[in-house]
Parts: sequence; structure tokens; C-alpha cells
Amino acid sequence: MKAKSSPTPLRKNWTHISVHHITLSTAPVNLVKALYKEFSSELERDQARTYPQEAGMTEDEFKSYFFARDVFVGIGFKDDSGGSSIQSRQLGSVEESRIGREWNDAVAGFYYVKPNYPGHSSHICNAGFVIPPSARGLGLGYLLGASYLHYAPLLGYRGSIFNLVYADNPASLKIWDALGFQRVGLVPGAGKRVKPREDSNGEEIYYVDAHIIYKSFV
Repeated sequence: MKAKSSPTPLRKNWTHISVHHITLSTAPVNLVKALYKEFSSELERDQARTYPQEAGMTEDEFKSYFFARDVFVGIGFKDDSGGSSIQSRQLGSVEESRIGREWNDAVAGFYYVKPNYPGHSSHICNAGFVIPPSARGLGLGYLLGASYLHYAPLLGYRGSIFNLVYADNPASLKIWDALGFQRVGLVPGAGKRVKPREDSNGEEIYYVDAHIIYKSFV
């Protein structure tokens, strides 16, 4: 069984996140490299419960996939305003918000936004989220999801669809349910999984369903 991640002491001190809109042309080079490293690690450890891609994506492939359009990155920081939970607040530019820290000590999470369909249906968007394991358990998934509902309409989208929210990813389903998404479809057996055989003789493949979820912005 995979151990549950918990926030590092550094991240437990965060009181706010500052969410920044970046593109491949505007993002600091070292930030892009840090996001690639985190996404690559996500594919390695997540066992396909969030993303369908297999491990081994190159940096160029990551840029083409994740930075196809718009990316938003949340930077965690601490101030003395108090409060019992992390809140969202803008803090200068993305470079200023890291306050001299290494990017992997500052990034609270990130997500892309891009059209889910071409042409006449390109006003419906899709997004993909990553929360580093060391920053989980702080409610950041919900905060970044809420920021997505703020920024995506400002980019001109009229609705959002998630094509594959796997049934064995209850944390994601809980967030999208809480943010008002509707489960509009089910793809039976969409996720291929591997587990040890009960007789300890190798591994066996099994399949899980995936939900299609949607929310209108209008």
C-alpha cells in the first residue's frame, strides 16, 4: 500500500497561495523545468489515477502537452494575517511571489487550461491539475479548482469538461462535486491498472471506470 503524503513543515506554515497566469513564453525557464520535474514524478508515482499518460514523458513532450495554451501556478507563502486555512491572495509577479526560494519549495500546485475540442466547440475547455505530494492535505486542490472557475471564463470559455476522472480517484471527484460539476457520463473500464496477484506470482491487470464531468460557466 502506498504511504499517504503529508505536508512538510515548510508548507504547513503557508497561509496563502498566489495564483499566476503563465505561458511558455512568459514563464521563467527554471520554473518550467521545475514543473516538468514535478509532472514527470506525478506520472511515475500516481499509477494513472489522475493522468492517462504513462511515465517517461520528455521535457519537450511536457511543454507541448501542458503548455499548449494557458497555465496557472499557485505559489504558497506565509504572512501574519492569521486564519485557520490557506486562502488565495495575489502577491506581485510569479517571480516576486517565490521570495527568493527554490521553485520546488514555493510551488503549491499548477494546472493547464486549453480547449477540449477544436473549432466550433473550442469554447469548452479542459484542465489538468498537479499538487505536489508535500503540499497535499492543505485544501490546495479545492483552492486551485476554485481559481480555475474564476480564470477559465475570463479566457473566453463557456464551460468545462473533464473526460476521465477515474473512479479510484475519490479526492478529485470530491473536489469537483463540491465545486458544482455534474457527472454526465461514465466510460466503463477506461483505466488500466496493475496489481500483485493474490498468489504472489507476478501481477494482474484490471480495469476501473472513469466519470465524465461538466460545468457550465454561463
